[in-house]
Amino acid sequence: MRKTLAVLILASVMCVGIQHAVLAQTGQTAAAEGSELKVQHTTTLWDMIKSGGWAMYPLGACSFITVSLAFINFQRVNPKKLIPPVLLAQMKNSAANGDANQLWQLASSTSTLFTTSLAAGLKHFNPDDLAGCREKMEAAISETAGREESRYGFYVNFLALMTSMSPMWGLLGTVSGMIGAFSKIGAGGMGKPELLAQNIGEALVCTASGLLIAISAMGLYFFFRNVLNTTMKEAEGEFTDILDSITGVTTTRYAAAEPAAAAEAPASK
Repeated sequence: MRKTLAVLILASVMCVGIQHAVLAQTGQTAAAEGSELKVQHTTTLWDMIKSGGWAMYPLGACSFITVSLAFINFQRVNPKKLIPPVLLAQMKNSAANGDANQLWQLASSTSTLFTTSLAAGLKHFNPDDLAGCREKMEAAISETAGREESRYGFYVNFLALMTSMSPMWGLLGTVSGMIGAFSKIGAGGMGKPELLAQNIGEALVCTASGLLIAISAMGLYFFFRNVLNTTMKEAEGEFTDILDSITGVTTTRYAAAEPAAAAEAPASK
């Protein structure tokens, strides 16, 4: 997990670096083309951002939101927080010893995806009917785990929104710049390309900024979604192990359907 986080952080830094490099390279190219003029002017990164026009304000907001969402999800969608290893070991030990009271206390002592779901299932635990309560416990755990997955995936889904919204703002800024360029052409500026440079530069900067933000947001979205899905699969296995230990019943409601189907098979012949 640490290696994956390190790779993601490195990828994010690379995306930011690429964005800066693209804008800086554009500025250097513009400065190089104007080197033949008597007045030398070095275009900075901030100058390039300002050249993007009004669309850089919503794009800047999208960039800030993307970074904030990444920070929030790093804190929330963390396998060690969703399934605390130390607490999990204690709960499995209690289940192996058949101590349902201690297991309930451990599950209800903290609020995580795993403990909240397990506590919901333990509410249906009946020591007098272990085989009968197993299905109710599984159903309660499954329902609660689904709600918890949606709760922890709430901010992850906003990264998908940034993936779609950023290119749209960039495209709108591009259209705005091209409208300005064609307006100057209509006003007789076709013979003076320097009059069109500002509007064309605005269009290209907006396009590049929107795409770079969207690419970063898309990578973060799929990373956190994969972490959440992997954690849910791991939690399912841990739930099964704990229920097997505390109830002594290894047949789940899914496996129980197979003998029933097999029993009906001879009758259909």
